Amino acid sequence: MLSWKRVAPFVALGVVCLGLVGWQNRAIGQGRLDPWAGVGTALLSPFQRGLNGVGSYLSDVGKVMFRHGDLASQNARLQARFDDVQGQNQRLSRLQHENVELRTLLKMPKQPAGRNVAADVISASRGDFTRHLTLSVGARAGVRPKDVVYCAQGLVGQVSAVGPWTSVVIPIVDRDGGAGAFVARTGAQGLVVGNGTDTPKMLYLPFDADVRAGDLLLSSGAGQEEGAIYPRGLVVGRVLKIEKDRAFSRQNAFVAPAVIPENLGAAWVHLSSAQG
Repeated sequence: MLSWKRVAPFVALGVVCLGLVGWQNRAIGQGRLDPWAGVGTALLSPFQRGLNGVGSYLSDVGKVMFRHGDLASQNARLQARFDDVQGQNQRLSRLQHENVELRTLLKMPKQPAGRNVAADVISASRGDFTRHLTLSVGARAGVRPKDVVYCAQGLVGQVSAVGPWTSVVIPIVDRDGGAGAFVARTGAQGLVVGNGTDTPKMLYLPFDADVRAGDLLLSSGAGQEEGAIYPRGLVVGRVLKIEKDRAFSRQNAFVAPAVIPENLGAAWVHLSSAQG
């Protein structure tokens, strides 16, 4: 059982509190505070202000927490929209680049024999000595192996394999690529042979041929032993430097190709006249 000594303080405190509340209610009912109620209010007001301050602080903390959650959610939505817009801008930039390329191609004079099919470059692969392109046109568009591929900058290469919807191209810079070419300034002829790098060589130039660094090289229309016939007059590249071969009484030229395959976005496939 609880002893009276332990309960007495709580009973006394309860009585005092009830008395204060009663006095305060009576004073409020009469439109004024009596002295004792005023004393009680004066004593309790600091605690009330403290409690009100703590309550306001906790309320502000709660609002900030909820507001932080809303801001985090809004930030996530804005980031998603930004990523989407950035992706759209990248796709638009790529399409604009391809559009410019195709517009340039359309301005080029078409070859008299056969017909031309526009294609996008789907992918480009590069090994130590090999360079291949995959185009967005295939047998359904009339493309066949050994068809010639070129672009606004110049000669690209020839088709090596064909599927229903795509085709694979061997560029002239590939070690299996190459093209008969001549120096536009003097007419000196030779054979540009790929080696897998960005610097193919022009072989079989006469020893006394007038060839200089910077000379423009054009396709001669001569065929390779594989049977590919390139149209005459397409840009192959420019001479970088000359190499004299006195043992065989000839000279070779290092060439800067007109087309770097990996930088290409679109091209023409020149179909043979038999397919046109």
